[in-house]
Amino acid sequence: MTSRSLVVDRSDLADTAQPDQLAELLIAQLTPQLPELLPLPIVDVALACGILEIKALDTDAFEGGLIQDEAKKHGYILVRAAPYAQRSRYTIAHELGHFVNLRHVAPPGAERLLCSKDDLKARGEGLSARHGMEAQANEFAACVLMPRSRIAKLPLMTGSPEIARILALQKLCDVSKEAAARRYAELHGGDFAIVFSKDGKLLYAVRGGDFPWVDLKADQLLFRDSTTRTFTGTEGDVSDQEESDPSWWLRDRDARQWSLWEEVLLQQGGYRMTLLLGEKEESD
Repeated sequence: MTSRSLVVDRSDLADTAQPDQLAELLIAQLTPQLPELLPLPIVDVALACGILEIKALDTDAFEGGLIQDEAKKHGYILVRAAPYAQRSRYTIAHELGHFVNLRHVAPPGAERLLCSKDDLKARGEGLSARHGMEAQANEFAACVLMPRSRIAKLPLMTGSPEIARILALQKLCDVSKEAAARRYAELHGGDFAIVFSKDGKLLYAVRGGDFPWVDLKADQLLFRDSTTRTFTGTEGDVSDQEESDPSWWLRDRDARQWSLWEEVLLQQGGYRMTLLLGEKEESD
């Protein structure tokens, strides 16, 4: 692989272990070197940071991996070969997050840090140091591929939430729909949730603003009259924003306080992404 001759001074990154700060410090160095910052050329960025090679492997043993020397001067990134470039881009960014964070090291006795599918989904602090480290690498990946300093200023981050805006963010940053949806929920500020489902069953949901918790469990069947269940079409079709019964999604106390609308994106293989737009009722 040949770098675009990007230059990164990693000494500038040594004063923090916070993923969002690491990402923004890196973006600040890259911005004057790139005619267009987005989509970020993550392979070139990794090489500029000291990664010597990024190797795609046909394996089911892991999603990504990092081999690095003790001083973290150089390293190698391993990526499971994937049919979608966006997935590989995110995995590379995740592993780069481990590399530039001085606190992220392989387990004792191990030469490499290998990350599973679950590791690339880790969020929050969790119950173990390893979970926290993986969550930080995921936060770094989101922040460097979709930097707050650039994304928050875009017109797509204003106005009423819409799936079309999530898809615009996905295209701009060359990330997956899931990654774009998560970042949109983090930065937009509106009251909404994004629900991911497959074959009519909940996978998980993320929230934005003051939207209440979605009161459904993983693998629970969604209500049959919801737009998420009833909307038909072909892959890529998006429904209108239809009024939805809050009791289908929220616990009773919250359902009495909120009005909801559903907007649904049809994806391949039975997957669907639902935007639940909320409006809290005025209290007397």
